[in-house]
Amino acid sequence: MENTEYEKKFLELQNIAYRYCMNNYDYCYLSAMHHKNRTEGTKTIITGSSHSMNGIIESVFTDRPINFSISSQDLFYDYQHIRKAVKEGLLKIETCIVTLGYYTLYQDLSLSLTWGRQLIPRVYVPLFDEPHHLPLPYAAEYDRYQALDYDREKYPDSVIRSLCEEWPQNAFTQWASYYNPLLSREHNSKLFLDGYVWQEMSAQERESVARKRAEEHNRHSKYLTSRLENGLLLGELVHFLTEEKIRPIFVIFPFSAAYNQHINPEFRKDIYGALDSLLEPVEFLDMNDLGAFDDTDFVDADHLNMHGAEKASHILQECFGL
Repeated sequence: MENTEYEKKFLELQNIAYRYCMNNYDYCYLSAMHHKNRTEGTKTIITGSSHSMNGIIESVFTDRPINFSISSQDLFYDYQHIRKAVKEGLLKIETCIVTLGYYTLYQDLSLSLTWGRQLIPRVYVPLFDEPHHLPLPYAAEYDRYQALDYDREKYPDSVIRSLCEEWPQNAFTQWASYYNPLLSREHNSKLFLDGYVWQEMSAQERESVARKRAEEHNRHSKYLTSRLENGLLLGELVHFLTEEKIRPIFVIFPFSAAYNQHINPEFRKDIYGALDSLLEPVEFLDMNDLGAFDDTDFVDADHLNMHGAEKASHILQECFGL
């Protein structure tokens, strides 16, 4: 067989693994981060949603943290990551950063008719076997290989499955970041996917986008049962960290001025009160109080771009000695 045939086969396999990774990006990333925790370990873990996914540059920190954050993740699944990481970590975890949005205590991914039914069977059921409140059949684990198009006569399923597990695991473990050569913050922004660039929009256009985004989050205020459950979960999470002698740090990442203008101010009072009422002490930073960020630091109304993420990561490092 000529070398060109070997090269063609190699490229075909690489392409299959790439497509699998991009079709299952969140699962591949989080699974790889838990693998990294088991095999290399870390003293600092981070959990949260897209705010910390966008707002952290892991390489800034002296002790490279492992970031278990993806878009739309709620407090329940933050806690699942924390418990799994503490149980499996090669090293003793000393610090846990939990990032919050102002509306976090009213959010329950498993009750979402959109993101919950996508993320839970594709990401959290295979990771934790935990659908929370999502009922069957929606909570049935997603077959990550079913939609993968390849020549099944040419390549045995066992070979493809092994390749598709190992390729993203090795890549993400090496990159140790959600953003890497495969994906950038800018290209992952919903605003960008809708055909807009935050930095190129007028002040009036940015205000309109931010108001719409804040109003989406403001609608969470009606979920009072979720607020009650998350309040209890917050206390349980902090108690777990305290019992494990892990430093609990809560952080709210910065949002654009227009977003902060339109977000329900009661959310802020509520989450501050919830943290103040905890039985064990925690450290807390709301970056919106620092006056250190402006519209040039954002990729959209409430997510940082690369420049803003570098600034936020340095602030975290300096404030908490990480």
